[in-house]
This record gives sequence, structure tokens and C-alpha cells, in this order.
Amino acid sequence: MIQAQTQTAEYWEANFSLTDSDVEQVYNRFLEAEKPLTIAQITQAVITHRVQQEAEAMRRQLKGRQVYQPQNAYAVGDELVFPVLRFARGTVTAVRDGYNPEQGKFSVISVTINGKSREFAAQFSAEHPLNAVAETALDELIDLDPDGISEQFSPLVIDKIAATLAAKPDFVRLGKEWFVKSLMAEINIGHLHLSEAVLEISGGGPLVTDEILLHLDMDPNLDVSVQRFSLNHGLLNDDRFDEVAPAGKVAWFLRRMQPDGVKQTPERLVYTPITYDAHLLSPQLRLLEQELDDEWSQFPAASGSLPAIFSLMFPHRWAGALPLSSRLRPLFPVSNAERQRVIFIDEVTNEEIVGWVVQKHRYVYGLKAWYEANEIPVGGFLHLAPGPEPGVIKLGFDRRRPQREWVRLATVNNNRIQFELSRRDIGCGYDDLLVVGTDTLAAIDALWRRAESHQRSLASLLVEIFPPLTSLTPQSTVHAKTLYSAINMLKRIPPGPVFAELVRNPAFQTVGDHYWMFEEAR
Repeated sequence: MIQAQTQTAEYWEANFSLTDSDVEQVYNRFLEAEKPLTIAQITQAVITHRVQQEAEAMRRQLKGRQVYQPQNAYAVGDELVFPVLRFARGTVTAVRDGYNPEQGKFSVISVTINGKSREFAAQFSAEHPLNAVAETALDELIDLDPDGISEQFSPLVIDKIAATLAAKPDFVRLGKEWFVKSLMAEINIGHLHLSEAVLEISGGGPLVTDEILLHLDMDPNLDVSVQRFSLNHGLLNDDRFDEVAPAGKVAWFLRRMQPDGVKQTPERLVYTPITYDAHLLSPQLRLLEQELDDEWSQFPAASGSLPAIFSLMFPHRWAGALPLSSRLRPLFPVSNAERQRVIFIDEVTNEEIVGWVVQKHRYVYGLKAWYEANEIPVGGFLHLAPGPEPGVIKLGFDRRRPQREWVRLATVNNNRIQFELSRRDIGCGYDDLLVVGTDTLAAIDALWRRAESHQRSLASLLVEIFPPLTSLTPQSTVHAKTLYSAINMLKRIPPGPVFAELVRNPAFQTVGDHYWMFEEAR
């Protein structure tokens, strides 16, 4: 089968790279459109350009020359084109007789192609695929279909084209759109100051770009997509503004008017990585770690965005945050923004609560008032589910009539943490192994700061919390989940390092079912 090079996967997959001619064509496409384009549109323009180039080259190669077919007769000096050899051109230099017992008599022509002599059959009357190629078929070959070729082969080159354009300073990418700097609208300091004022009047935001554009004196002759792209680029490169919408949307917020817990990570949520040997963890401990689903545990995000249930830990209760953990992460829309504004809806009261996803530091901020109003305890079960649209999340907990329950409470004595059992009204389902509260939050905070300033080791913190916790049980044992919950009152640590230290340190002895004893003599 005779094919143009641009009709083959090899051409696009193995041999393709963006040339200066391609880049010029991309510029021309922007000049024609006079507005931003997607990478798919740019790729189609490049492929169309390549296809047209090849078609024109084939027309030049065929002009005034014969297309080689074995059935024809040729004479010395004839100029031939060989479509099956990528339209190579050659000149007939000799003709001699040939014979094959099965095929009979025919001619053999010598043809010089690129300085080398090759021989081909002529006056060959037997069936041959090249004899079946009619002139109309060659015409169809030249009349290539750029749209069909683009649809078939775009996936092979789209990433290469994007990478090449990204390395060229005049091309700008914002989200899914690309544009050329020289064609963008001018965004001056006045436009940026006015944008700040518009957002400030709106409570900091969020506002979509078009709402801000209404107040700016932009050139009305420019397409609104150019105005929008140019303003987005200007705001994105000014530290006063934060883009806070889910992927596929754009909305702006004044950074200085964001909550403090968004602008700066709450100190209780800051985790300084601890090196530990993960191989120390048994399969059972790994399963327990996965059950706890700490945001700093190294588990891939769960698939889908089904309703998720989790237990609230002390650092998140203290900060008014949610962990951006493997189970919760899929509930929040993907975004390239460092901070993303979302809305929580109380599933019973329909109250709307503004939340902020802080991707880098793996938390969602904004629930402190909701926690306090609903008296959610540490260890309480919360559940989240997808809302009616991206960026909206249904929020709830296991509501029930308050009951008097025995719970662990942390206190401070002689600059050391202590634990006691006390009865409290709890109106929320909870994990009894994780419940650790306090009535002396200021004293616990002071103890946490003391531990931070002295850079206390994980081992020393476990040695401090273990004895007072064992005093709460007749067996003098503590569950690994309880140790994890309690130690996070003094230092932000995921379960992996805690469990590894329990296994590594001979002072801690397992008694089965994730319960541990402390032997001070060891």
C-alpha cells in the first residue's frame, strides 16, 4: 500500500520534532484567530501544515515525471518517480532483456537514484500490486485529509508540541489555553490596582475574571477572550492575587484577605519528616496505618469520590481543619492552584461553610466554628460526600442524643503530660481508641511549644506518654491507635514513625491485637 509519510505512525511517533517552520505556522494560526487557542487546536494547525507541505512536495516530485509501474516500458533518459520509495526520483540509465521461467519475458531497467544504481522490472505483464495503482489513486494520495490525519495522530505529538512551546518565551500557557505575548492586551499597574479594589469591595472574592473586567477600561476592539487571558496572566504574576477555583475554572481572591490559617500553615499541622525504617512495620501495622489514613502517610489517593468516613485527630480539631488524606483527597476537585476555595454544606442544616484546600501542606481549613458548634470530639467520626457540583462537599457526623461517656483527658503536671478518665457528654459517634481530649488547652499548647523548642525525639515523647496511659487500663497496656492520637498532642507525627519506634525500641513490647506494654527497665 502506497502511503504518504504523514499517514504513518512512525513519522509522528519516532521522527517528529517541532521545526522553525512549524513554530512560524503556529504564530500564523494565532494571527488568524486573534485569540487564545487550546493545545489541541495548535496541534491540528501543525499537523495540517506538515500534511500540506508533504502534498506540495509530492506534487513537485511528480510534475513532468512518470510514476513507475512494472507493466510499462521505459527508455534510457526517462525520469521516474517511485511512490513506494517515499517518492524517490531516478533516471533510467540502461535497459536489458529479462526472463523468468514462471513469468516469461520482461525488461530490466537500471535506474540511478541518489547516485546509486538499482534495477527494476519493466514490461512485466503478470499481476503485480504496483500495476494496480491507478493515476487516480496517486491523485487521491496527494489530496491528503489533514483533519483525519490530525484526529488519528494528534495524541502522538501533542505533548511534544506543548513542551517545545513552553520553552519559548513568547508563548504563554494558562490552564488549557495558549497565547502569544506580543498579541496580548496591555495590563498595566492601574489595571492591577483597580482589580485589587474590585476584589476588596467584594470581600476579597472570589470573582471570575469577567466580573473584574467589567470595571476595567480595556480596549473594546480586542476579543473578550484576549482581555480575559491577558488579565489572568497579569493577576497570576502579581502576589496580591490568588487563583482559587477548581481546574477548568478561574476565580480570583485577594491573598491578604484570606484567613490566617490559609496564608500560613497552622503550627500544629506542620510535620517535619522523621526518617524511619518502614520495613519494621508488619503487614498488620501497615493495615492499621492505612485505616488511620493520616495525610502524611504515603498511600496513593483512593479511586473515585465516594462518601468517606474518618476520625478527627487532635491537630485538626485544634486548627479547625481536615486532613487531605488518601481517602479524602478525591472529594476535592483537582486544581493547579496552591490554595483552592471550596464550600462545605452541613447535610442536616444546609449551612454553608467556606473551606480552603491547601494542597502543598495537605489540609483543608475553615471548620473550627463548625467543630465547636457541634461539639465534635477528638476521635469523632465525620463523613464527607460529593456535593451537587465540583468544589461543593457535603459534610456531616454521626449525630445522636448526647450520652455520658468515659473519655481520656490530658492534663499537665510539672511540665509533663498526664492522662485521666472523666465522664463527658458526647453527641457524636467516635473511635474509643482515638478519643483524647483536654480541659486545659493552654497548658497543653505550652507543653507542645516546649517539646518543639527542645526538639524532643519521638522516643522520648513515647516514654513520657506511655506510663500515664497504661494507668488507665487494668492490663497496663495501650493500643497503638491511642499512642498515635496522644502523641499528636505534643508533636505532629503520622502513625508510620510511631509504629516503627514501637517495634524498634526494646522498651515497648507487643502483647497482640496492636496493644503494647512499656518496660522501663529496658
